[in-house]
Amino acid sequence: MTLLYLGCAWLAGIWLASFLFPPRWALGVAFFLSSISLLLGWREARLRLINLCLLSLFLGAFRYSVALPHFDETTLAYYNGHTVTLEGVVVGEPDLRDRWVKLRVEAKRLKVEGQWREVRGLVLVHTYRYPDYTYGDLLEIEGELETPPEFEDFSYKDYLARQGIYTLLFYPQIDLLAQGQGSSFYTTLYALKDRAQATIRALLPEPEASLLSGILLGRDSEIPKDLWDAFNRTQTSHIIVISGFNIAIVAGFLSYIGQRILGRNRSLYFALSGIVLYTLFVGADPPVVRAAIMGSLYIIAIHLGRQAQALISLVVAAFLMTLLNPFTPWDLGFQLSFAATLGLILFVPSWQGWLVSCLDSLSWGVLSSGLKVLGEGIIVTLAAQLWVLPIILHNFRQFSLVSLLSNALIVPAQAGVMILGGVATILGLIVQPLGQVLAWAAWLPLAWTVFVVRRTAGWPWAAVDIGGFSLGLAALSYGVLIAFWMVRGSSFSGQRSEKPPVKRLPMVAVLGTLTIVALLVWLALFTLPDGRLHVSFLDVGQGDSILMESPSG
Repeated sequence: MTLLYLGCAWLAGIWLASFLFPPRWALGVAFFLSSISLLLGWREARLRLINLCLLSLFLGAFRYSVALPHFDETTLAYYNGHTVTLEGVVVGEPDLRDRWVKLRVEAKRLKVEGQWREVRGLVLVHTYRYPDYTYGDLLEIEGELETPPEFEDFSYKDYLARQGIYTLLFYPQIDLLAQGQGSSFYTTLYALKDRAQATIRALLPEPEASLLSGILLGRDSEIPKDLWDAFNRTQTSHIIVISGFNIAIVAGFLSYIGQRILGRNRSLYFALSGIVLYTLFVGADPPVVRAAIMGSLYIIAIHLGRQAQALISLVVAAFLMTLLNPFTPWDLGFQLSFAATLGLILFVPSWQGWLVSCLDSLSWGVLSSGLKVLGEGIIVTLAAQLWVLPIILHNFRQFSLVSLLSNALIVPAQAGVMILGGVATILGLIVQPLGQVLAWAAWLPLAWTVFVVRRTAGWPWAAVDIGGFSLGLAALSYGVLIAFWMVRGSSFSGQRSEKPPVKRLPMVAVLGTLTIVALLVWLALFTLPDGRLHVSFLDVGQGDSILMESPSG
């Protein structure tokens, strides 16, 4: 448990330094005095632990202070407020919208008053949707550099600073100088994602195609606005935005499937392989990697039957992430990932044990097995939702009355979305007719997800505005959750579990297969071309475009 205390002290040091801003010399003196105290009291276990925690706290504060930006003539942000010409390379995927796009550009050099200067730094460029710019393009950009704004209830400046961006450019003049200046690995990866997205569009109708692209590829810009609003109103958008919550859910369902097919020992490798492949497929961006690390550590610890190990692993993961970027704790994705995973660690095992003992006493055979699967899905959803709720209320100031119902209905379907949709996309890249067969199967959970979200979001009382939910109330909420967990009894003791926490799925394949086959036949007819010529006129921002679809599709 020493690692748990040291990790918490490190995080506390980062948090304290964020508003105390202690000078580095003061941290050095405090670290030196704590080191002396540690040596003098080494033989006393409690005193040794206290001094180690103090050292960890001061190191965390020092790491934060070192990461604070310092602008000089060699940094791009130093020239904010000036009209300049700069050269830079597009890094990361362009954030595509209907009429505009956001490009993350790494500056290489900058011309001020007729002279070129070598600079470093990232700039977020807002420009028109066309012409297309892609990863690795070397651009010459002319415009006025701006500092990100701060609003009354949201600091866009701080939000971008956590990503290392301190400069904005709006609709500048852009000239393409060269292509292929980025990493060959990411160039290949983004090209594969482009092909995969085109394959998904060919295999599925809308809005299911856009939804699957968001879940599998992390490309959610084509999801209709009304559907996005429905996801937000029901607090189910986590299934689209890759976070620790849905990585944990994916890992859990992969463990279910792996245990049934491969057995308990090999299911670990199956689940971890699935997480790695999924992470690479959605682009391996830092938030996704962070969520994958948390999910992987959780799966490993649960497989070993050591809940205490799972909690320590979570804190160690947070330590590693903040070591690389001490601003990570203020990232909303990190907060949701951490909270959801913590809820799964603390609540799920004991609740699962209670559920199994209750259903085993009923001896209802197959019905009991089905209720176990349904109950465990609800338990996982409830545990994660309880722990992310204070964060959601504090940031979005809206409480969804249908969140638990919506999540309980759609979360169990997400394993089918990801597995069937992923395999269908892979097969479609190779031979489209093969992918089409599985795409029909993937359409079922996708259509179910869209139906549930839209139906529950449409209820007048689905969500209520709470006006405000202060940080103090959020902290109090977590205090209540921790107190509830302590009173009801912690579920981890460091001992190996007698039973694996992941239960096998019941044998209900026959009925499910018949239902799926019937629906797939209907879907095959539904997706056939209607035999008519369709002509659509599209507004692309800088002119018009015409899309023609032949009678054969």
